[in-house]
Amino acid sequence: MIKQYDIVIIGSGIGGLSTLLYLTETDDFKNGLISIAIIAKGALDCTNTSWAQGGIAAVEAIGDNFESHINDTLIAGANTNNKEIVNKVVRAAPELMKDLIRWGTNFDKNFHNEIDLAREGGHSAARIWHYQDQTGQAIEQALLAQLYKFPNVDILEFTQVTQIIQIQNGFFQIQLYQLNNAIFQDIISCKLVLATGGLGMLYEKTTNQKLSTGDGIYFAKKLGATIKDLSLIQFHPTGLAQEGNIAFLISEALRGAGAVLRNNSGQTFMANYDERADLAPRDIVSRAILEEMNKTGTNHVYLDATKVDTYFLEAHFPNIKRQCLDICGIDIEKNLIPIIPVQHYSCGGILVNEFGESTIPNLYAIGEVACTGLHGANRLASNSLLEAIAFAKFSIKKLLQISKCEINTQPLALKPNFKNIDIRLLQQTMSKYAGVIKTNQQLSKALEILLKIKSDAILENVPKIEFLQNEMMLELAIDLLDDAISQKENKGVHFNLDLV
Repeated sequence: MIKQYDIVIIGSGIGGLSTLLYLTETDDFKNGLISIAIIAKGALDCTNTSWAQGGIAAVEAIGDNFESHINDTLIAGANTNNKEIVNKVVRAAPELMKDLIRWGTNFDKNFHNEIDLAREGGHSAARIWHYQDQTGQAIEQALLAQLYKFPNVDILEFTQVTQIIQIQNGFFQIQLYQLNNAIFQDIISCKLVLATGGLGMLYEKTTNQKLSTGDGIYFAKKLGATIKDLSLIQFHPTGLAQEGNIAFLISEALRGAGAVLRNNSGQTFMANYDERADLAPRDIVSRAILEEMNKTGTNHVYLDATKVDTYFLEAHFPNIKRQCLDICGIDIEKNLIPIIPVQHYSCGGILVNEFGESTIPNLYAIGEVACTGLHGANRLASNSLLEAIAFAKFSIKKLLQISKCEINTQPLALKPNFKNIDIRLLQQTMSKYAGVIKTNQQLSKALEILLKIKSDAILENVPKIEFLQNEMMLELAIDLLDDAISQKENKGVHFNLDLV
């Protein structure tokens, strides 16, 4: 018999872990009425959540209010957001912070023992809850510590999902590949939660983990789920200019603390592009940086934190300070930081309703993999971790509506052939032609290149798991380009010169 679960969660970032922890607090779980498994492609803590620096946006300070946070979210999202979802998430935020604290998350406090709230781009008030510049890691470790208290939850680490099909009763049969021992196995699930994160590895440079290959979106589409706004890719304006695929993120909170952007001539420039200057939303800042680079013929600009108080830098940004020194030999107290916009976040994804339900019965999407309507065409800083835990909590009542029955089925057949995709060319193409600023000609050129990669791919007799993963990425990249070409107007992160 293939092992069956009531709920399977794929992904161990804040979306997957908080969904699981909310489930463990229900009577159904406490009474042993539901079975749960959580699957991670790598180690449990190898997630984009663990790399998140800035924090979580939630109204707390005197003078701040829900209406202000809602308005900031709508402005950043080019007013294409789902206003009902924005209202629901923003108003839920303070209670969600209490849940994180209850689960052991520490947030920085000020001298008055109050939450030390930071301000980031696009926010009209200080409302970012944080732990130094390693908020995501603090949350990840706290949630994992809670998870380990539940031995009756099956944990499958270093496990790649290779196929998912929907079978009788709307259940899911999931084929898994255990990376450590090269063994395939199948499991059955009544409800399936995709919390697989983003798709940063489609690009040449990203702030995402190497595991961020868009698996959840790929499998959801294969199952027939609606995918929305896949081309709305947010680039973070301040990625450290360095070698390799992964770019270290310089948190927006550093600009909130007083750091400013300078061009190659040492001049500040953001006030020329937006009245909010260095604290404008990310899409505006990213385009401004590229324009300055084009004007000066340089491949980066600079972030100047030398005027930020030394004690404040050490207390609030120790990781950024250490990483800049280790990677580039830069002392941010004395030297300018070379930065470039890099792929950071997917605003689109699997279309879900207010409970995290996709258009496929029993299939849920939580976190960056989902398109909830919260972000619209551009995510407001520090609304992503908030979105993940919010929809985790919203989903619980629906997730508990489980049909019990024994399913008899055979293991899924292995995919007979794997294609060897030129993934490096794919990444270069996406970065060159589908970046911050695009044209119709560039998008068409990119699609032409990717379709040729697909037709030229060589069938391999040896079923290497990276071949399958690269095929997933190619299909996603083609879908992303198709969506970008279909866009009829510039909005938020989508900026096509031919639509100006």
